Amino acid sequence: MPEQIQALLNRFLEWWRKFTRRQQVLIVSITAVVIVSFIILAVVITRPTMVQLIACEDGKQASTVKTLLEDNNIKYELSEDGFTFYINEKDLSAANILLGSNEIPTSDYTIDNVIDGSFSTTEADKQKRYKVLLEQKFGKTISSLNMVEKADVTLNIPEDDGTIIAKNEDGYATVMLTLSEPIPDATVAGIAKLLSTNLGNLTDDNITIMDTDGNLLYPNANTGTAAGAASANQDVRDKARNEISSRVQTVLEGTNLYDTVSVGVNLSMNFDEHAYTDYKYYVDEGRTEGYLDSESGSSSTSTSGAGGVPGTDSNDDDTTYVIEDENKTSTSTEEFEKDYLPSETITTHKDEMGKQVLEDSSISVTCKKFAIYNQDKMEKDGTLEEAGQTFDEFVKANSNPVQQEVSDDIVEVVARTTGFPTANVKVVAYEIPMFQYSEGSGIELTDILQIILALLIFAMLGFVVFRSLKVEEEEPVEEELTIDDLIASTAQEEEEELEDIGYTEKSEARLLIEKFVDEKPEAVAQLLRNWLNEDWG
Repeated sequence: MPEQIQALLNRFLEWWRKFTRRQQVLIVSITAVVIVSFIILAVVITRPTMVQLIACEDGKQASTVKTLLEDNNIKYELSEDGFTFYINEKDLSAANILLGSNEIPTSDYTIDNVIDGSFSTTEADKQKRYKVLLEQKFGKTISSLNMVEKADVTLNIPEDDGTIIAKNEDGYATVMLTLSEPIPDATVAGIAKLLSTNLGNLTDDNITIMDTDGNLLYPNANTGTAAGAASANQDVRDKARNEISSRVQTVLEGTNLYDTVSVGVNLSMNFDEHAYTDYKYYVDEGRTEGYLDSESGSSSTSTSGAGGVPGTDSNDDDTTYVIEDENKTSTSTEEFEKDYLPSETITTHKDEMGKQVLEDSSISVTCKKFAIYNQDKMEKDGTLEEAGQTFDEFVKANSNPVQQEVSDDIVEVVARTTGFPTANVKVVAYEIPMFQYSEGSGIELTDILQIILALLIFAMLGFVVFRSLKVEEEEPVEEELTIDDLIASTAQEEEEELEDIGYTEKSEARLLIEKFVDEKPEAVAQLLRNWLNEDWG
């Protein structure tokens, strides 16, 4: 077996040496290109198709998804921000089931999922899909609150059958909250109002909100009661107090006089509801009375007794003027009532609820500035030597905070920032000593290791540069074997006359040539190539 392998190898070498060096280089290059092309093609064909699995909303969800995929041996790729996961297309179904079982939706339900459907999709089916869309939308909106980690919303929307009763019927909503911190009652009421408004309800009565600990958040026992109002008022007071504290801290830190600022606010607020109406009457200029509002009147006239023909015809004598008849009577009655209405101005005033009473409020501010004492520096500048103390003695003597004087400008700044009277503002400042002991001198072990590592890196870089600049030695050109060399190497010391080489007879020269071919086939091949090059070149 080794002899056959050696024979094959010799044949290959014999075939290979037929080519010039340039031809050999060309063959090797073409072969390498073909092999690399096949490798690239195989990699592209066998490379898995990666599809998007989920785009996480935050780092916490991304960490959960990563843990689930690694625990179930599902390979994945991440985007640059680390929030989007890509997996092999063949693992998509298993990954969707895995995340879905852990309550992580891999895709959002959109309106397209509602309206798209086959011919068999009924209007009732679309209403059910729309309910699912609303549930996911409300859950995502509520989960965006800082104190809410997760919100599961369940809706009961009346079926729209075209009747008036169905249109006027309110929907129902149940919300289960997973909280990261306590949630204020005002925020819970806001969630209830959000759901009722989007459902088109007239009231919030059909909204129920609970947390995962089983606490009923809405409606609770304090809703609409004095206790509930007091809790809401306290929330408003806390927000106002925090806002004032933040403003004061921002202003004082902007002075760069102190390292830390602590603020305490005693804020007085009035939540009493007061309302009054003021009526003011007046008469317009140029008038002596108001405008007529109502008028009543009555008038009656009566006459009695006998009488003649009107004029003088009924007189008995020649009297030509009218003679008063004593027998006639006349009665006249008149009643009248007028009501004048003057002009009036009606002013209705309602006090602001939650109004800050600045005169009854106060604020206290504590400012700290750190004084750093370094042992090495104090020993170097002679501070310890002048004080006649060691550093430990200096630390013991100066460990207590030292109160600093606060200028009136600082107090005025706080008063104007808060709106409180200056008398209700108290600012104190302290210098807090901090001591840094000597770390010692000399080079540590870590420094030595870093130096050694740096030297090794430089040495490796130098070696690489040296090898890259070194000129490769040229291969020695194989000298062509001539006929004279062949005869000189095989002829014996005495020249013998060669006989013609017959076809059947083996002369002494033929025997020598066959022996030379058997012992040095490479030389024979080289000789043949030289002959060919000389004849064909």
